[in-house]
Amino acid sequence: MYITGNSTTRLDELKKFTHSEIFTDKYFGGGSFTSDGIDYGLSIENQTIVYYLNGIRYVDNIESSGTTTTYGVTGQGYASPDFINSYVVKLPIKDNIISNPKINNDVFIDRQQISVFDRNYKLEFIRKLVDLETYASGKYFNIVKNS
Repeated sequence: MYITGNSTTRLDELKKFTHSEIFTDKYFGGGSFTSDGIDYGLSIENQTIVYYLNGIRYVDNIESSGTTTTYGVTGQGYASPDFINSYVVKLPIKDNIISNPKINNDVFIDRQQISVFDRNYKLEFIRKLVDLETYASGKYFNIVKNS
């Protein structure tokens, strides 16, 4: 199966960094379905440019009104790496969910009133500095650096 369509030109992706105005020097050549580049045998300068990118054949038709680009690729069917052959599960419980859930953000956090190092008899269980950051005399909390 051959798949075709229209797109914007991608010829700039094959352009070399050179100041030459010679058509064969401005772009990478040797294009085919297996390698990226311009197919100089099928291209006519300032009329039709045939090039390949990622296994897709592009044809730029240059006219006075503008450039039209068509592409074509041979589909591989089930053997394609882009084809995903897996089950799709639809959960009926999630039908008609059209907006984000309402969240109440009026949560009050009761800050603790004790120092981190009060009654430090359980410090023997601290093995890493990360453990010390969340330790508060047997009660754990997160320390947030605000600066």
